[in-house]
Amino acid sequence: MKKGDNNMNTYVGIEIDGGQMFMMAETAEGSLEHTVPTGADCTLLQLQQEVEAFVSKLPYTPRGIGMGMPGLVIGSDKVELSHVLPALNGVTAAMFETSANIPVAFINDVKAATMAEAAYFTDNETVIVIMSDAYIAAGVVASGELLLGAKGWSGEMGYMILTVDGEAVLLDTLASGQAIMDQTGMDDAALRKHLEADDEQVTGLINQAGEYFGYALTNLLHMYNPDVIVVGGSTPTYKGYMEAAREALERHALPELLNCCTLTTPKIQNRVIAFGAREWIRKCTQL
Repeated sequence: MKKGDNNMNTYVGIEIDGGQMFMMAETAEGSLEHTVPTGADCTLLQLQQEVEAFVSKLPYTPRGIGMGMPGLVIGSDKVELSHVLPALNGVTAAMFETSANIPVAFINDVKAATMAEAAYFTDNETVIVIMSDAYIAAGVVASGELLLGAKGWSGEMGYMILTVDGEAVLLDTLASGQAIMDQTGMDDAALRKHLEADDEQVTGLINQAGEYFGYALTNLLHMYNPDVIVVGGSTPTYKGYMEAAREALERHALPELLNCCTLTTPKIQNRVIAFGAREWIRKCTQL
């Protein structure tokens, strides 16, 4: 049994991004799941109504609702800023408690993924989880605790500064999926097609992006001395990206730190944010 599974069937996990809101809960008949579209025009009221409707379908009153939110989350109570979904700006957890007054806890989406993956390891292990899609972010769990920082905003890995030709440049503009698409002028499907065809120019750009990502991995390795670094998201699946990252990491990392760290992929391939949000509310209600 995965750590944290006790009574997990009595909690609801929700993940929200710019395109959809996914809700999940367990019942005697199996997992109940529901997805609704979101977008720039989505309102807070629509989100609230969807959560209320989902909870009303459950054959029990949940012990809590965990919500993985895109953006800067203060503690577990408030979304300070969300570029992805403007309707979430300033939203508090109390606004989603539903008519049954069910406890709600917010967590940043990448930190939710971190909670989900860290649940597969012991509390004695330091685990870093990195999600690299359009942009790059990370979460760290040490001694069984998620590192949040002063306001809960730790892990903005995409804002790590690297130097290129003497200028300070954000990692997001060098190694993220959005940066790669901007540089190539291609969407994801076209990019993968060119990589499979061994397009020299596209392959070179991917290798360069992967190398920059490897520099960032090296920085994290040296700062946290982790047992495990989990790298997920779509960008690391580009052909050659992680190979270049690993080469850079092995070239620049202190061998002593590298030898005690495992670089791996996520154990949960789908809906990892919802799983992590559910783990987060479980921990919050048991404090």
